[in-house]
Amino acid sequence: MSVPFRLAVAGGKGGVGKTTVAANIGAYVADSGVEVLFVDADVDNPNAHMNLGLEVAKLKDITLFAPVIDASKCSRCGACAQSCPEHALLAAPGREPVFFEERCSGCRICRLVCKEGAILEGKKILGHIFSARGGHLQLFGAELKPGEARSPLVVGALMDFVREEAENSNYDIVIVDCPPGAGNTVLRAIREADLVLLVTEPTPFGLSTLKIALELVDKLGLKAGVVVNRADISDQGLAAVRELAAEEGLEILAEIPFDEEAVRASVEGVPLVRASPSSRAGRAMRQLAERILGLARNIVREQRE
Repeated sequence: MSVPFRLAVAGGKGGVGKTTVAANIGAYVADSGVEVLFVDADVDNPNAHMNLGLEVAKLKDITLFAPVIDASKCSRCGACAQSCPEHALLAAPGREPVFFEERCSGCRICRLVCKEGAILEGKKILGHIFSARGGHLQLFGAELKPGEARSPLVVGALMDFVREEAENSNYDIVIVDCPPGAGNTVLRAIREADLVLLVTEPTPFGLSTLKIALELVDKLGLKAGVVVNRADISDQGLAAVRELAAEEGLEILAEIPFDEEAVRASVEGVPLVRASPSSRAGRAMRQLAERILGLARNIVREQRE
C-alpha cells in the first residue's frame, strides 16, 4: 500500500478497551512487516506506549500565541480588549491592559488592531509531542500540560504534525488511538480517517455512548465498523449492540471475549497478540487485525481507481 490507510480507533466512553484494541492491531500489523504510524491522540491520558511496551522521548513543545504588552508603546486606548473575542484582555480607562492567559485562544486579533504596535509576539506552552519506536511501528503522541484546559488545540497540533510526517515518510497504515467521548477532541482526531473503528462493550452505558459516537461519524460522512470488547459478559447487552449495528447498516468486525490473559498482558505492558496469541482474546485480536489489513487494501484500491 503506497498511500497510507488511516484507521481511527474511537469509543463513546473511556474504559471500553479502545487503546488495548488499537495497540494490538498496531503490534500485529507491525509484526507482519507493515510500516505503522501509531498516533496516541488521547492527550489527557496518553498511555498507548505502555500497552505497546515502549519508552517515549519528548520531541517538541506545543505552543500558542500569547500577547506580550510593551508598556512603553501602549497608548491605553483599550482597542485590544474591546476586540478580544475571548475577553482575555481587560482594559480600564487610561490603564495598561491586563492579560488573562487561561482565556486566550491565540487568535492574534489584539495584535492586529493595535495601531501602536504595543502587542508583541509571545507564547505559552500547552503541552508537548513525544515519540517512540519499536520494530516497524513508529509512535507519536501528545500530552496536555498539567493545569491546561485546551485539549482540542493540542490534538489539532498533533494531527498537523502527524499529517506532515505521513506525507514525508513511507508508512503503510496510520492508526489513531482517539480520545474518549464524542466532542471536539475526537472530531479533530478522526476527521481524516478512511475507517473509524468504534469500540464498545455490551452494557447499557456502552450502547448509549456508541449511539452518540455513531452520530458524530455520520455527520462527518465517515465509514465505520464496530468492535465489541468483553463481548461475552452479557448476552442481552450483546444482542442489543448487534441490533443497533444491523439498524445502522454497520458491520461488527470483532466480538472479543473477556480473557484473563488480556488483563495479564495489559499489566505487563505487552500486546496480547505477542504475549498470548493463542488465547481466546488473542485469537480474536489477530483475526481483527487481519480484517483491518484486508479492508485497508480494499479501500486503498478503491481510492486508486
